Amino acid sequence: MVETNLPVLFLRDVVLFPYNELRIEISSELEKRILDISERRHDNHILFVNLSDTLEERPNIRKLPKMGVLGKIKTKLELPNGIIRLVVVGIDRVEVLNYIENDDNSYSAFVIPTKEYDYNEVEANALRRILLKDLNDYIEISSYISNNVLGRINGVNSLSRLSDIIVFELPIDYMEKIRYIDMPNPMNRIKLIIEDLNREMETVKLENEIEENLKNKLDDDQKNYILKEKIKLIKEEINEIDIKDNDIEKLNNKIDASEYPDYVSERLKEEMNRYELTAPTSPELSIIRNYIEWVVSLPWKKSTKDKNDIDEVMSSLNKTHFGLDSVKERIIEYIAVNKRIKSDKSPILCLIGPPGVGKTTLAKSIADALGRKFVKISVGGVHDEGEIVGHRRTYMGASPGKIIQGLKKVGVNNPVFLIDEIDKLTKDYKGDPASALLDVLDKEQNRMFCDNYIELEYDLSKVLFILTGNDTDTIPDALRDRLEIIDLSSYTVAEKENIANNYIIPKLENDYQIKVNLSSNNIKNIILNYTRESGVRQLERCLDKIFRKVLINKTDGEKIDIKEYLGNYKYQQLANEKDSYVGVVNALGYTPYGGCILKVSSLMYQGNGNLIYTGMLGDMVKESGYVAISYIKGNYKIIDIDSKIFRENDFHIHFENGGVPKDGPSAGVAVITAIISLIKNIPIDSSISMTGEITLRGKILPVGGIKEKVLAAINNNIKTIYIPIDNKEDLKDIPRELIKGIKIKYVNSYLEIYNDLF
Repeated sequence: MVETNLPVLFLRDVVLFPYNELRIEISSELEKRILDISERRHDNHILFVNLSDTLEERPNIRKLPKMGVLGKIKTKLELPNGIIRLVVVGIDRVEVLNYIENDDNSYSAFVIPTKEYDYNEVEANALRRILLKDLNDYIEISSYISNNVLGRINGVNSLSRLSDIIVFELPIDYMEKIRYIDMPNPMNRIKLIIEDLNREMETVKLENEIEENLKNKLDDDQKNYILKEKIKLIKEEINEIDIKDNDIEKLNNKIDASEYPDYVSERLKEEMNRYELTAPTSPELSIIRNYIEWVVSLPWKKSTKDKNDIDEVMSSLNKTHFGLDSVKERIIEYIAVNKRIKSDKSPILCLIGPPGVGKTTLAKSIADALGRKFVKISVGGVHDEGEIVGHRRTYMGASPGKIIQGLKKVGVNNPVFLIDEIDKLTKDYKGDPASALLDVLDKEQNRMFCDNYIELEYDLSKVLFILTGNDTDTIPDALRDRLEIIDLSSYTVAEKENIANNYIIPKLENDYQIKVNLSSNNIKNIILNYTRESGVRQLERCLDKIFRKVLINKTDGEKIDIKEYLGNYKYQQLANEKDSYVGVVNALGYTPYGGCILKVSSLMYQGNGNLIYTGMLGDMVKESGYVAISYIKGNYKIIDIDSKIFRENDFHIHFENGGVPKDGPSAGVAVITAIISLIKNIPIDSSISMTGEITLRGKILPVGGIKEKVLAAINNNIKTIYIPIDNKEDLKDIPRELIKGIKIKYVNSYLEIYNDLF
């Protein structure tokens, strides 16, 4: 070694070993300055240091290797593009004492020679023989190393030189070669070379075996292809065309035209092999063919891109539907979250409300607003779980369930999927379809949904499921727990007027291409006297009937006489409210179709204290009546009545409109009031109504459907309503202007009602 202080040149991806030459190219200005220093001050000597991190521009001086290779520039060629091409010769390993970072960002190092190692000559000769034998074996089976290396090591006795020449020629990667630089003991290098050679020989043997197998397989495939082509040509020559062969080609083209998950591709390959091997006369042929067709046609990886402009989506929803703010807000929240965190998971919404409020059409509008495709199935009356999750292929005429059929129909894996009438599922000996829907409607499980017919996992997590129903009580608990339920209430008269003016009438004018002169009074008249509904379906039918008659009579633009087009009034809103009677009270009821007024009437006659209920009543209503009688009996002194009256008379409680089934505990306060009114002979004003569950202590408990009940009271000209105090929060959803003309009294105990009325 000429000097102990040398300039440092870092190597990346290539390694210079002693006794070997290496060709490198220099392009950076810093490296060119290092070459210049080497020429002027160090007789072309440079310390070559290998970096473990090849991407590091400015290595940490404390983490630089402690071993390097002293090299010398043999030739130098400057190219026209500014690149310098070098041939450098490795001289010896050196140990680095310390590195110095110079002012021009270059490095230099103080180095000393590595120490000499003593070793056993017998062991050294044994290792040399093993190394040469393994090297010869490797050269015979591999093309990765030239046999020129044998000429280079011929006559070399130094273990150090022998190991460095062989390592330089070995086809091992950069990081493995660096290990040899850091290993000054030649005996250790020889042992490591023998290990690497044996590992490389095993790898090459495996490669050769794989290549031989592939070659044989390709030869077999080519042979089969040639034979098939010959058979095909022979059949064409004798006009015997095999329809099955053409079908196989079409199916293969279909399979190649789409993308599938790996497990689906593997299954299709297996089924195609079965299809090819099955005889044309076999009954299995059509079953396999239909299965392949179904799997190929499913949208495994095809999606549509969502619109994520919140204002645009909200505007689109408002154009098609009035109100329904809770649903619209939930869709906007979904878009905002998706836009922020890029989640594929979709909510599973369940819209519960009376018929005609727009649940089904809103789902279609949501799909349009999001830019998604829309698919709808109805499960009302479905009692076979196979219709949901499909039938196994072993059954005659088997097919996938409604979920997979819907996805095939729509052609994408992220549609808006409407499941209508979810509360009307039934079950029998064929199974429970509600249980079959549990996997479909579980956000944590539906990415692994498996249809019985397809028998492959299908990811439903991207599907936006929207369910609709009229009543949550008939939805099984386990299914209801998986749903995000949004309650939709009945429309008020004002809301129906808005819908008629802004949605229904413009649509009819566009459909019939005529203008109809309908005043605000006309529309209100239709709502109050020709419809009795929570939604607007009947209202739309009435308006459609008017438009048809105007078109036929050619009276567009003229003033409309409602009775002339729709006939006499169907409903008299105030007919039952003019007179007040003893023992008759207006109770507020709730049905899946909206709120209603129920007249509870009572009659007393001589008897033995029996209690009779009529009016198509359920058990809960009857129990409320028994509680009411017991409460009156227990508090006869406070109510100021004779206790003998219950021993000497029978009481008959009747809920009018007896053709309609009634159930629930909310008529308790009305029954008590009707009986007290009867006993005291004090009539209850027909403009008064009430609702609430009564206890034996006289406490009034909260009940459901308050909003619908209050709207029914408003529509029937009720002026005073008694409501449980715990239901006070439920009235926040009703616009203030609607309840301005009505007096709402919140009560906690029945004595508050008693003191107010009696």
